[in-house]
Amino acid sequence: MPGKLNRQPKGRGLEILILLCALIVVQLAGRANAGINPSADSHFAQIQGREGFWRLAKSPSGVWWFLSPSGKPEFLNMVTTVQPALHGRDPNGAEFCSLEDSSTPAGLDSWAKTTIHRLTEIGFKGVGAWSNPVLHKYDVPMTQDLNLSAWVPTDSCLVYSHDWSKWIEKAIIAQTSALRDNRNLVGYFLDNEMPWDDQSMGPAVYFDGRSANDPNRQEVIGTIRSTWTTPQAFNRDWNAHIASWGALDSWRELPRQAEAYQKLAQVWLGHVAETYFKTTCMLLRQHDPNHLILGVRFRGNAPREVVRASRGLTDAQSLNYYVCDAKLDSDLFKMLSEESQQPIVVSEFSFHCLDNRSGDRNMIGFDAQVLDQQARGDGYRMFTSRLARLPYVIGADWFQWMDEPPSGRLSDGEDVNFGVVDIDDRPYDKLVRAIHDTAPKLNGLHEASATDTEFDIWRETFAGRASFDVPYLTHPIHINGELSDWPENARLKTMHPGLAVGSNRDKLPVPNVYLGWREQGLYLAFEVFDDDVAAAPADGSWWSKDCVEFWISTHPVKADQRGYDPDCHHFFFVPVDSESRYGVSGIVGRWRSPGDGLTSSIIPEPKIKSDTRILNDRYVTEIFIPGHLLHGWNPKHQPQLGFNIHVRNYQHAAEYFWSAPKQVLTQARPSTWGSIYLTGPSLKPIQNNLVAGVEVEAKQP
Repeated sequence: MPGKLNRQPKGRGLEILILLCALIVVQLAGRANAGINPSADSHFAQIQGREGFWRLAKSPSGVWWFLSPSGKPEFLNMVTTVQPALHGRDPNGAEFCSLEDSSTPAGLDSWAKTTIHRLTEIGFKGVGAWSNPVLHKYDVPMTQDLNLSAWVPTDSCLVYSHDWSKWIEKAIIAQTSALRDNRNLVGYFLDNEMPWDDQSMGPAVYFDGRSANDPNRQEVIGTIRSTWTTPQAFNRDWNAHIASWGALDSWRELPRQAEAYQKLAQVWLGHVAETYFKTTCMLLRQHDPNHLILGVRFRGNAPREVVRASRGLTDAQSLNYYVCDAKLDSDLFKMLSEESQQPIVVSEFSFHCLDNRSGDRNMIGFDAQVLDQQARGDGYRMFTSRLARLPYVIGADWFQWMDEPPSGRLSDGEDVNFGVVDIDDRPYDKLVRAIHDTAPKLNGLHEASATDTEFDIWRETFAGRASFDVPYLTHPIHINGELSDWPENARLKTMHPGLAVGSNRDKLPVPNVYLGWREQGLYLAFEVFDDDVAAAPADGSWWSKDCVEFWISTHPVKADQRGYDPDCHHFFFVPVDSESRYGVSGIVGRWRSPGDGLTSSIIPEPKIKSDTRILNDRYVTEIFIPGHLLHGWNPKHQPQLGFNIHVRNYQHAAEYFWSAPKQVLTQARPSTWGSIYLTGPSLKPIQNNLVAGVEVEAKQP
């Protein structure tokens, strides 16, 4: 086992041994009726789970299914957050309240019966996470999110803390005791959108600033010793000078050398994830051996090391996956299936728009915004049909039953048009019709999935990265918010329109983007066609409305580069269409990303020069980034750079990009960025006083 310690804190080794022995016993007992060996049932090659409860089954052709207690295979399309009310931040404002009176126990039961009838008539086969417990009384398939990590206090939240497993067991007992024998319960999710990144789960979190005998720190040292077998090997990679392993006790923190620390971080992540899954799954099977364990509801992406660690412990993988194009990431879904050897549940997805009756404006910038209600219905049809056509995907849960309050839900201010019904409990007809028409087809599509061609399921990978020659500017650009002194060969020729469902019905022109350089730094300009500029505060959720993001690496990015290094930079621009405390019409900031060398985001970035003109039907921005602000800037010796740009038009749910869209997580994957080449002298500048053929006239405030 990676990271196994030669010396354990007192009592800890015995505790881990007991947990592992108990895990083996519980797994054998929990699979006594139906193991992973070929089943006697002639319809399936494999059945997993406790007989008489919901199980998983795999056909001889390799198609995974949910298997009901009565033995019926199902692709489960469900809906989450089925509640009689959802309160907003404004105590006097509008909020969701069911038309059924649920203020008394009898009223709550009446609401439950009515709502189950409504959602099954629409086409949903069951009820997903975050739903009211009263629904467990009725004959409807349900899942339950245990959200285990939320039960652990801050001082015990690290996995190797003495009390961590005790808190996990307490949370399991509290939530499963009443459900252990419930045959309508499909299974449990262990957690929801746990952060597996280095800032939350990395070795430095478990090591830095902790006492020498802290069990979390000792576990990191054990992982170091199993990864570098001698102090000499460790010294070579870490540029250190320790004479023995005991010298690590005096280190206050781990150095962040890119390669050595990254190597440790990958090994450590697999190790800590393995401990997490072994402990949580053992305790859950001990207290409820009857129900499936459906994973941890990854947030949009999943680290390979974590998925691999769950293999043989959970029964299925789960993923919350919000995308505006209704397509799937082939690398992600195939990795989840192959590394886990388990089926996948899409535990949350949705499509939302500004065209809604509840007044939701998506002020936090939630993903999967589409054009209108027709696009929401189209999105449901396309997305669930594509999922059903994959043999290893077994379900998809729409988030959620109701719209959120326009003042934002009470817990966190989220205000999104997620609902099948609005805050007045009235259904969105186009979405309901799409669900009703699509749901009966899903089992048939899934049954045929073993031979499906998978045409149109996958999003383009953008593996063949775009490239562009950036001209040398013989004269500095006059930064004044108009484009007359830009040479034509500085304009990117291949800006792509976004992929959101319904975007083909919106005919806005594609933005124009210009790039140029001089020894002193990089010049950038963009002309964005937008007749209704609406921006969020630059020091708030700036990504939620109109904005431009661009990424620059001062060296070529590697094809397998997973994260940032100090040469990677993430900038953003927000147009300001109303009075601003900064006194400008646009703000450029630099956003901190793990690994880029920043300690915090810089908003605004005072060293960048920019100017913006907001016109009647567009805004035009020019930016100069000094070379000294770009770590690694050396155009003479390194003329090849990495670059990507993304433009968002909030009101139209429109996006544009070069070279890759955010749907492929380009903001987290430098490997998707294109290549730009700083070339020699440019062509003669265009001499005119027009912005794309229109006379420049600043919009008056």
